[in-house]
Amino acid sequence: MNDFGNIDSVLAAIDPASVGSFLVREGYGLVGSKPEIAEIYESAAGVVLLLPADQRDRGYTRKLRDLLEVFVDSTMTLDDVVASVVLPNSDIFRYRIETPESVWGQLRLSYTQEAMQALFTMLRFTAAGVSSRKLDYRGGISESAKGFADQCRFGQTEYGSFVLKVFCPAKPIGLSDSDLLGEPFGRATTRALLENFAFLSSAKSEDLAEPLPPTLNRQVADAVARLQPRLTLGLSTEVGMRFAKLPRRDDENAEMVPRAEVQTLDLGPFVYSRAQAVRDRLRKAEEFERELLRGYIVNLHKDRPIPDSEQSHEITLEVKAGSNWRLVRLRLLPPQYRQALKWQDANSPVDLDAVIDKRGQVWVVANMYGFHAAGPSQEPGLFGPDD
Repeated sequence: MNDFGNIDSVLAAIDPASVGSFLVREGYGLVGSKPEIAEIYESAAGVVLLLPADQRDRGYTRKLRDLLEVFVDSTMTLDDVVASVVLPNSDIFRYRIETPESVWGQLRLSYTQEAMQALFTMLRFTAAGVSSRKLDYRGGISESAKGFADQCRFGQTEYGSFVLKVFCPAKPIGLSDSDLLGEPFGRATTRALLENFAFLSSAKSEDLAEPLPPTLNRQVADAVARLQPRLTLGLSTEVGMRFAKLPRRDDENAEMVPRAEVQTLDLGPFVYSRAQAVRDRLRKAEEFERELLRGYIVNLHKDRPIPDSEQSHEITLEVKAGSNWRLVRLRLLPPQYRQALKWQDANSPVDLDAVIDKRGQVWVVANMYGFHAAGPSQEPGLFGPDD
């Protein structure tokens, strides 16, 4: 039996073909080989790597470790590199917890159980928000969201703090709408996950007039609140995402185009209380009335810089409410935003079917059911099966 507590035993079990595929994903090309001895790979920058080809060779493990350690850096451990070799392209999500006891790589078991469940819920319902924007998902979620969460893999912790690490498939296997947003479903979900954390860790989450990110639903807010460690003295928490390199097209030999290598976010001391407030805000929003409104897009905020961690875009509508005109703010995912650009350029009226938070001077969409250009014979609210 292999001793998989030893990294060398793990490396010995990895076949050369898997390592070769990993090197190609990292931007290396096969430039030569000597059968049953080694393959030669070279990067665009001229870095040359020798991949041992004979897994039975006594020096195979040492040579393979030397090769893979080239990819180790401050944000990528050897464990991460090995996982990236054997798993499909995965974005690596880290939830880092620093307390006086976590320095030894330990956490209370009761909290860890709750945190792992909260992470699973958060990933699952962020993916649900990518599929369809809803306030609450008590009625079930899409098969794509289920498939994404089921394909995520839990990683090992790291010393110096306690890290809950999840390998999230950037291109989940077998999902029919993987390219729904012009990028793989998994990548859209991990980007949305960071956007939700960025919102909850900022003061703007306390502003009732600030539209929520499209995928921030009640289940996600509740999961973030549940991540709060029991020990708060000396507490520091951080999330990070290392994005896998993906081909420009489905062609695995196409040019590799990485997103920002690593994004990290210090959550600050108030993220959990803010998550609880947003969760309660969304629970109360269920009491708001659903409105069928028609109006025009008056601001797409085209000139507002969008941070790398933010994938949605804010727009403002002016809608007719009774005898008055009111401004309504909401956030849209990229495909909806591209449509909104066309509608504004054409000065087309739009129909909005949504639950509206009317507590501020500018109304905010709490839950959107439909958003479409108003056709010549349409009436507000004709949005198909969601009506």
